Amino acid sequence: MRFVIVHIVGTLILWVTLVNDTFAQSFYAQGGRIADFNGKELADTFAVQIKGLPPQIDTNFGLTKVCFDITHGRVSDLKIELINPAGASIWLSNRNGGDVGGNYNGTCFRANGFSGYIQDGKAPFEGEYTPNGRFEFLNNHTNPNGTWKLLISDLKTGLRGSLNFFTLEFSSNPMPNLTKGPCSIENGAGCTCGDEGASCELLPDFVILPTFTQTQWKEYPKDDPYYPGQLRFAASIANIGDGPLETIGKGEWYCGNTLVDSASKCADGAFPRQKLYQRVYKKKGDKIEWYDYEAGTNYFDDQPGHNHFHVDGWVEFRLIKKQKKGLIEKKVVIGKSRKVSYCLFDSGICNNDGLCQVDSVNFGQKNLPNYGMGNYVDCKSKKQGISVGGYDTYGMMYEGQYIQLPKGLKSGQYFLEIEIDPSRIYKEKKRSNNLFTMPVVISKQSS
Repeated sequence: MRFVIVHIVGTLILWVTLVNDTFAQSFYAQGGRIADFNGKELADTFAVQIKGLPPQIDTNFGLTKVCFDITHGRVSDLKIELINPAGASIWLSNRNGGDVGGNYNGTCFRANGFSGYIQDGKAPFEGEYTPNGRFEFLNNHTNPNGTWKLLISDLKTGLRGSLNFFTLEFSSNPMPNLTKGPCSIENGAGCTCGDEGASCELLPDFVILPTFTQTQWKEYPKDDPYYPGQLRFAASIANIGDGPLETIGKGEWYCGNTLVDSASKCADGAFPRQKLYQRVYKKKGDKIEWYDYEAGTNYFDDQPGHNHFHVDGWVEFRLIKKQKKGLIEKKVVIGKSRKVSYCLFDSGICNNDGLCQVDSVNFGQKNLPNYGMGNYVDCKSKKQGISVGGYDTYGMMYEGQYIQLPKGLKSGQYFLEIEIDPSRIYKEKKRSNNLFTMPVVISKQSS
């Protein structure tokens, strides 16, 4: 469910191309103005009408590449989504490029972009990138003929821009690196319990992927006009366990302890909280069974860039100082975020290429026996989650991705801590790897 104001800009098809006698087609559409942020999220929608393709897109034939050209002085203001005619959507790029840098210069996105992951790139963007979302969620066995929409939301005021054009390309083998394991919720025979025998609980295992945070963090001066005294950073949470993390809502909405209608706001103006359950999957012989375990709450987040449902208390951010007294070292908390809520879904999947390297192990299909179990496309109130091998990323420019630093904080080395599920609400295989720590040098707060 998307609660976003939509501004339809235009629809146009200009060309169709056949390539090397294979059934490949490209569609071109003109763009238009991108409205500046004015306090409310406005998604400018650029549409293209697709005709003449086979009636189903999937792993054999489907969307192969998306390209666009955007003129904008600060592209990290932009969230860019693509929606297929059946209503499935992915993020192509969500507030990437750092806090400065403009333009997408004929930038393309495909399942295995040779320029790397878009979140690792720098503006101006040029080349072919792997997007923030997964092409398989668009190539989802539906009919591609109809209206495809490119949605662009400007989420920060001050600069205007325009989409100059965009193209969609369809061909065979659209996701050449896509692999699926034999395990699924429907096929318990393909799942494994490791050393536990023929029956076991298939629990998730949450880890922070170090490369996202290590390459995307920044301290802002106390007098910065946009982010005064903030330490901002990216965080990406992967599931390297035996089963998916899946949260289920059953329509039990509360304002405090009072059961309410989910459509109504609470008396204090806040959105009600829905009681959540963790669906725990169990392998029993060749079958998959499950039970629901009461775990946490979610709510509708109407902040710009979100407009979907968030799971409460999913991570906590801390800045600490390590102090030694004799042989004893203790941690002093210098700054702390509120417990940060996240929308839980698969923004990507590990594929043994180094992106999901944790403690010198590259995770992916080769070493996760139940790889791909689960399928979590978006942030609905009834179901969210992270599949086995999937990861959920929040970039450093997202709302809430910061610690407010104390005024006059002395310069020196500190440590950033990110803890997953700090209240230990969810069942998982291993908790000892839920805490990520890295050193950061603070130098811009003291006089």
